[in-house]
Amino acid sequence: MKIIALLVSLVLFGILMYMAKKKVNFGTRTILAAILGIMVGFAFKGNTEYVKIFGSIYANLLFAIVIPLLFTSIVSTVVSLESIEKMKSIGAKTVGILSLHNVLGSIIGLVLGVMFKIGQGSSLTLSQGSKVKEVPAFTDTIVGFFPDNVIGNAADAKVVPTIIFAVLLGLAILQLQERGQGEKAEPFLKFIDSAAAVIFRFTGMIIDFTPYAVLALMANAVSRTDIKSMMPLIVVLILTYVASIFHSYITTGVLLTLFAKVSPIKFFKKYWPVQLIGFTTQSSVGTIPANTETLRDKLGVSEKIATFVASTGSSVGMPACAGFWPVLSAILTINVMGIHYSVGQYVMLVLVALAVSLGTVGVPGTATITTTAVFATMGLPVEMVVLMSPISMLADMGRTATNVTAAGSSAVIVAASEGELDREVFNS
Repeated sequence: MKIIALLVSLVLFGILMYMAKKKVNFGTRTILAAILGIMVGFAFKGNTEYVKIFGSIYANLLFAIVIPLLFTSIVSTVVSLESIEKMKSIGAKTVGILSLHNVLGSIIGLVLGVMFKIGQGSSLTLSQGSKVKEVPAFTDTIVGFFPDNVIGNAADAKVVPTIIFAVLLGLAILQLQERGQGEKAEPFLKFIDSAAAVIFRFTGMIIDFTPYAVLALMANAVSRTDIKSMMPLIVVLILTYVASIFHSYITTGVLLTLFAKVSPIKFFKKYWPVQLIGFTTQSSVGTIPANTETLRDKLGVSEKIATFVASTGSSVGMPACAGFWPVLSAILTINVMGIHYSVGQYVMLVLVALAVSLGTVGVPGTATITTTAVFATMGLPVEMVVLMSPISMLADMGRTATNVTAAGSSAVIVAASEGELDREVFNS
């Protein structure tokens, strides 16, 4: 059956390739690939191991390009800002908007969790002897933000240290320019600009492979789903997707209208292929290349802001993985254990989720770390995080799409506030 599933998928790849030659819209091909992937997953339940290979290769290529893309782009971005004051302005706005996304996401999770009384009357029991990923101490987390070995950090795909190193390097070049010594940095800047151009072209080549990867990854996800084992937690899964849809489209739409003065409908029409990439790869970091390209070429965001905000948004804010998911998980646990929470404690839950979000890393499995951190801070049993793991993979699809949408919309808002949004391109 595995071979048959592979052969069927190859035939479907051929159809997608034919559509590409006929110049069928990229977005149309991508959504068709998702539908075909679902069909393959159901038809070949538990037999998509070989099909998954194509999605895994795609994901590996995305991860391979992330660090060099971040490094070259952010150095160029910081230098292009021309002054340290400009850097402070964009940085503050970026963190502020992303944090607002997180708080609103947490509030949505809180309202849904309390409204539906998730976990009340449940027969769920905690797993005995379960282990979860260790939550680092607060001081270790802060120290870990800063690079200790640039090559080692890059090899480990550590996004935050890479971003900070690139920002500091860019600031050093700005200081040289402000002191009239800019010519000393010219050879280095030429290398960075050349490397950035090559990497952006490479990124475009990878993005062209998206429909095939979406089919493969979707087929594998559906194939591995065991609905029966998830029944006790199905309400949480449903509410997670309700929260994902509400925040991605309603909340984000309102923010775009209020702060950027743009049509959210136009944003979503052009941006949904990026959402689909996030949905299938389950990685905000892996979506950075497509996110940056879409913001720049289709939504009219300047390259410097698109690069800076998209990369920062993969590690900061994240209203799903560090917002409504840990909040919903906490409310489920509170109700299962019969713990009474006051209004003040619920407010604290939202604030803790915000604090955790400032150090989130956008890779698959992030929600486990953020939820564990929230539980540890709030004094809740972290064993429940393990108990929820059967639905985490499916929930992560919607969560990642929401995180990516928050990053993209934040870039549009920051660009609009800085006069760096080409509204003709956005409205085209």
